[in-house]
Amino acid sequence: MKKLTSTFSINQKPKPDDIIVSINPKKEILFNKKSKTFFHPLSNKSKKAYKIFDQDDVSIYLVDEIDDLNEDLEYLAKRYLYAHLDEGSLTLISRAFQIYDWIYKQKFCSRTGNQLSDVNDDLSKFCTSCEREYFPKMSPCVLVAVTHNERILLVKHNNEIRTLSTVIAGFVELGESLEDCVQREVHEEVGLQVTNIKYFESQSWPFPNQLMMAFSAEAINDKVEIDNKEILEANWYEKDNLPTIPPEPSLSNKLIKSTLKSML
Repeated sequence: MKKLTSTFSINQKPKPDDIIVSINPKKEILFNKKSKTFFHPLSNKSKKAYKIFDQDDVSIYLVDEIDDLNEDLEYLAKRYLYAHLDEGSLTLISRAFQIYDWIYKQKFCSRTGNQLSDVNDDLSKFCTSCEREYFPKMSPCVLVAVTHNERILLVKHNNEIRTLSTVIAGFVELGESLEDCVQREVHEEVGLQVTNIKYFESQSWPFPNQLMMAFSAEAINDKVEIDNKEILEANWYEKDNLPTIPPEPSLSNKLIKSTLKSML
């Protein structure tokens, strides 16, 4: 897939060669079962189109629900998307879902209760009563691959697919640095102190609206004490006896594989 460049316009009209992505009020995204794609030709029309990406000479537009679907098209719930994701489609879906939520769900001012303006080209909305400007929000989160003596710590979270083992994860709290969040989350979830914290990579994640930032860290010792709330179990693994981990293109998959590679 060619590189996607983020952009936004409410007034720019689609050209004949442009393409669309469609999300319905149930937060399901339109998928072509035959061509295995979330991209659709402009012939699938909708009342309102928002430009969300440029891809060379082609623009990609977000539209609402389409009624006249042929047998190759269906709306997929988020839980069915994983099997069809790659880096390009994840970027597309992440931005599309978050912009959809912003356009169609954030409709009223939290101060006055009055209806906000339609979204503007800078993604802002405006309350004419109190003159407050609103912008989309996302939730910053950390992922942490904890290692000790050539082993990696993997956990099973209580609120995720329980057959998967993954890295420690948590939301950044107000006033925290990312490094502080890494230390706090590791200590809260598995009772460990960590050092040598290193940034790895980031990824936008649309389930629901997170910016994931991945780190590696070294545990001072290997005495694990799980919190029994967020964590079901936590175990140390060597590189040749891994359990089932999250699939590509999730950042946790990349972080685990990169951490194991660094042990070679």
